[in-house]
Amino acid sequence: MYLTKYPRRFGRRCTGFSMIEVLVTMLVVSLGLLGIAKMQAAAISNTQVARVRSLIALQAGSLASFMHGNPGYWAAGLAPATFTATGATITDATGVLTATSPDCASAASAPCTPAQLAAHDVRDWVANFNAQFPSYTATVNCTTATGSPVSCNINLTWVENYIAINRSTAAVSGAQTATQSFTLYVQP
Repeated sequence: MYLTKYPRRFGRRCTGFSMIEVLVTMLVVSLGLLGIAKMQAAAISNTQVARVRSLIALQAGSLASFMHGNPGYWAAGLAPATFTATGATITDATGVLTATSPDCASAASAPCTPAQLAAHDVRDWVANFNAQFPSYTATVNCTTATGSPVSCNINLTWVENYIAINRSTAAVSGAQTATQSFTLYVQP
């Protein structure tokens, strides 16, 4: 006869998990996985938004570098009080930045004047910006008063996409985009 240390009680059986327990466990695990998937989608969306905003800041810094690199035009007060760019179109009331100029980057061309260099730089900047952000608008406002240092504000606006966080946000049409802006102050 085989004796165990703990005698088995009559009428009681060792059983596994019941079907209800298994179903409840599956429900809890699936809800957790759905939450993780939503968090991952939000993280990817936020990464995309951060990437776009970083590129916008770099583009504004690029224009500021062009301004600092050409003090004969920008710091001398020759810059227009305002110019705008939308897509590939530059609007300048003075016509200096929209005038055709030689390729100032080419060694074969004659040296450019500060105004020609500014027009070349702005055209290149607009072309690069438009290639990355076709729905942007840039407005540059400069103080050109004599006797005071020249300062410019570079204002950039663009449309940004994002993921809806809840049902009410997702249900509203057009709630998936927002117009954002970035301003950089420059003293060339």
